[in-house]
Amino acid sequence: MKDLLKGLYLITDESLIDQSSYFSLIETLLANHVDILQLRIKDTPEDEVLYKAKELRKITSKYKTLFIINDNLNIALESEADGLHIGKTDQSFNDCRRALGKEKVIGVSCYGDSDRVKKFKDLGADYVAIGTPYFTKTKPDREPTPFSLMKSIINQHPDYPIFAIGGIEVANAREVLATGVTGIAVINGILSYEDSSDKVNQFNEILENFS
Repeated sequence: MKDLLKGLYLITDESLIDQSSYFSLIETLLANHVDILQLRIKDTPEDEVLYKAKELRKITSKYKTLFIINDNLNIALESEADGLHIGKTDQSFNDCRRALGKEKVIGVSCYGDSDRVKKFKDLGADYVAIGTPYFTKTKPDREPTPFSLMKSIINQHPDYPIFAIGGIEVANAREVLATGVTGIAVINGILSYEDSSDKVNQFNEILENFS
């Protein structure tokens, strides 16, 4: 399972998905090939998050897509997701590892902080996500991370899964991948477009050229 930590990493955004076709849209995108899907829902009742997580678990299993829950250990456990992603203000890494066990995936947001990358790699995080120089609508106050720092982090940790996140679009994906990241995490670059399936195809074509 942990060998799948690469490629196209799609993160959901409730504001960008038509709720009336929520699951059918995601299934269409996964059918076009998404390596990892993260369910990211903020400020929503737990029962609704769990319902969506369980339905997405079925769809991701069908397409052999790695399924990650953002920032909710209980949902990750109850939905039988493949893993959990945590950020700076989320739950304790060690508590999450004890609860999930060694077989499940835990990823950590590390922004542009090289010390944080080393810390969580040493603790046993299966992958980390680092920022990019681009503006992102999802986190507009995020401090940009220059490519030079991204490359430095990646060079310090060869053969370790590191994903880039933040404002990644088809138009700049090649520049991001040239840093040496293992994969790219995308939200608006896919979900904010009507032709989101075509965007998945375009990202995959770019990724194939860097594999």
